[in-house]
Amino acid sequence: MHRLYTRSPIAKIMWGILSSLVGIIVLLMVLVSENPRMEAQTINWEGRSIENGAKMYADNCVICHGPDGQGILGRGPGLNSYYFFTDTGRLRDVGWVGSLEDYVLLTISAGRPSKVESQWPEVMPTWDGKFGGPMRGDQVVDLAKFVMNWEESALAQTPEEDPFQPFEDVIKPMEFQNTAHILLSEEEQAAALEEYRARNIRSPQEIWTGEACFACHNLEERQVDLYGQNGPNFADLYERAGIRVEGMTAEEYVYESIVNPTAYTVETYEQAGQMPQNFAEKLSEDEIRALVDWLLNPDREQ
Repeated sequence: MHRLYTRSPIAKIMWGILSSLVGIIVLLMVLVSENPRMEAQTINWEGRSIENGAKMYADNCVICHGPDGQGILGRGPGLNSYYFFTDTGRLRDVGWVGSLEDYVLLTISAGRPSKVESQWPEVMPTWDGKFGGPMRGDQVVDLAKFVMNWEESALAQTPEEDPFQPFEDVIKPMEFQNTAHILLSEEEQAAALEEYRARNIRSPQEIWTGEACFACHNLEERQVDLYGQNGPNFADLYERAGIRVEGMTAEEYVYESIVNPTAYTVETYEQAGQMPQNFAEKLSEDEIRALVDWLLNPDREQ
């Protein structure tokens, strides 16, 4: 012990520097190995989360979405699907601008309780306890991670293998809700849509009923500007439309009001809720023109 002790200040300094260097080297070794260790631990936790989600799926979701997530014909949509996982498929159809994982989380958490007239025999239930469902928040997250775990296999599917079942409640026609269609170029998709619209032109009366225009507009009563109405009445539209905007004919005004509803608003209705903004997408040019003519005809047949 006596030999390990030194009175020399220089020796003490050297020992201190050496000890510091050794400490720094050990710290660097720990730091270098820490990231791989943390990554491995994260993967381990992700795996456990997916395993827990798989159990939740088997106990609660198989009956509608199938054991492999490819849906059950006529009962529940496929989730293990190319069309479901690609940004130009299901997410675009519903107008979702966030990530697919967020969409899955929201759907599981809140369900679809308002879709009582859905094409599916069972309404998607609410699962998250925050909204009255039976699951904890961490269980909902685990279930979402399990669904997202299908991404690699889903995106490897060919159009023939994709089990996606089209939805009735979106703008895109059901025959175009498939992988083969979204793999076409934008020009080819647009041409196919125009051809479809040419084959499926609706009458003005069908549009009026199908798009629920009657919910805000009355065809049989003349316009009275009173606050609180959902929308203007149309019995005298043929008289008023031509004088609403200077320089516009009645036909031009009504056409613009359909394809661009916010272009000319009436003060009485500005706070009453906006007219749908997507009729230019949903209706063909021929349908819009026919609808304009029908609305401006005082002797229109209903």
